[in-house]
Amino acid sequence: MTPPSPAATVAAPRASVCAKLPPGYLHTNGSQIVDAAGDDVRIASVGWNQNFSAIQATVAAIAASGFNTVRVSWDDANLKADLVSLTHIVAAAATNGLKVIIDHHNDEGFTNPRDGYGAQQRNGLWFDRGPGTNNTNGAGVKGTVTQEKFKADWVTVARTFAGNATVIGFDLDNEPNTNGHITWGPYGPHGGYGPTDIHAMDQTVGDAIQAVDPGALIIAEGPQNYASSFARTGPAPAGDLTVAGVDPVVLNVPHHLVYSVHDYPAEISAVHPDHGPAAIAAMNRTWGYLVTGNVAPVWVGEMGSSMTSADSRRWAATLLDYMNGHDGAGGGPTFAPGQQPISGDWWVWGNLPGEAPDGTLNADGTLRPAQYAVWHRLLPVPCNRGSTIDFKRPAAIPP
Repeated sequence: MTPPSPAATVAAPRASVCAKLPPGYLHTNGSQIVDAAGDDVRIASVGWNQNFSAIQATVAAIAASGFNTVRVSWDDANLKADLVSLTHIVAAAATNGLKVIIDHHNDEGFTNPRDGYGAQQRNGLWFDRGPGTNNTNGAGVKGTVTQEKFKADWVTVARTFAGNATVIGFDLDNEPNTNGHITWGPYGPHGGYGPTDIHAMDQTVGDAIQAVDPGALIIAEGPQNYASSFARTGPAPAGDLTVAGVDPVVLNVPHHLVYSVHDYPAEISAVHPDHGPAAIAAMNRTWGYLVTGNVAPVWVGEMGSSMTSADSRRWAATLLDYMNGHDGAGGGPTFAPGQQPISGDWWVWGNLPGEAPDGTLNADGTLRPAQYAVWHRLLPVPCNRGSTIDFKRPAAIPP
């Protein structure tokens, strides 16, 4: 893991109060995420990927900044230790009025540079042993996680937090990709249904989780597709959900499915175009149609940049305008009064000098204004209008 970073505090904005999600679990209504009363809500989350030494203080700082949810990962190799850490984070989140989304990040943990130390599993799959694999994680590490172990581990995670509405969702697998010859039902280069059918995994594992924790959202990521692997599509590097409309994931407990994509600027992803009309058209084709057609919610489960270049600012303007319903003329989603725009997750909390992105915080624990100018637009309407953040206020919570 990245070395611990100091926790921080900021002047608590009005948004930190109005942006909070209501008590209880969430569910879906068409393309909206709604609370128990049926009111539309917006998940404005931040990614957590470090071993922060002061969990309570870190969570308090996240809440004070205005986020309403934190996305935290686990992996199979470190499941026992990860559950201990997750339990502390969830408890701190409950104290501070935050919600938590838990994601499966990889099988073997932080292994080596070939897979970015676990940032994206090199074999592209959610498992690394058994039919459909070469019995490694794709980065030279012996595979230990079969399909059944993957499901069983998820059930262990879900059972740990069953009935705890602080945990509002389970993100089934981080950035599956077509390196692993993934299919979606009958769609894909190999056709048919096989061990790498992610549609079948989403349903099977989603149902197993719902059997022990029926209240939580099940989050299904579109596999990152760089080479038109699915029938009827072109590339979809952020996540290929082009066939989800005709072959949707169907769970035993309805109205709890959220799809997800990850979107980064070209300076990080090397994906072009990352802004302007061509990027809008790509989003419409690969996932936005699910929102405009009122089919299902889509959560942008990772997005982020250090926001130090003109290109990153163009990327951010395009993506946030799209998510907030300002690109209707280009075929993007629009939202009626009372509805909330598309939910998102900013990557990443902390101070990570030299990394891309480099984190939300300056070295002294204050918020980076250039990043805040983007991610505050993820806050629920009307919380994202204006700010009372004091960027000059020094950190007051010790590491």
